[in-house]
Amino acid sequence: MKFPRNSTRKIRASVEMTPLIDVVFQLLIFFMLSSTFVVQTSIPIEVPEATGATQSESKDVSISLKEGDGGPDNGGEVFIDSVPVTNWTQLTRFLVELNERDPDALVLIRAAKKVPTERLVKVLGLANGVGIKNYGIAATPPTEEK
Repeated sequence: MKFPRNSTRKIRASVEMTPLIDVVFQLLIFFMLSSTFVVQTSIPIEVPEATGATQSESKDVSISLKEGDGGPDNGGEVFIDSVPVTNWTQLTRFLVELNERDPDALVLIRAAKKVPTERLVKVLGLANGVGIKNYGIAATPPTEEK
């Protein structure tokens, strides 16, 4: 018995788009999660050295305390990222808004070497008073003398 060949039926090659889209999406997620977004502040501050200082690249907000004149209490300029703060109320308002937006936000406080401890404690008190639980103080690891 011989079966007749159907000559009208042709095989068409096609590219399946679903697996291709899945692979591209997986690659996109991989590169987004494996890349780091390091944002350097433009305020030049020489932070103190500390033994056991760890490097943390993930921060939400950076508060910089400079030495010298100016700022909220004329004891040195204060910056939120790179925006100058003119009074302590402005800093408190910003911290309240940050805490309402993201209760787990990390605030990094960058104080210059010669900034009085009183100013650093004041900023820590403001952050703690508005409910910020995650904050750190910037320091550099000590240089090894040879």
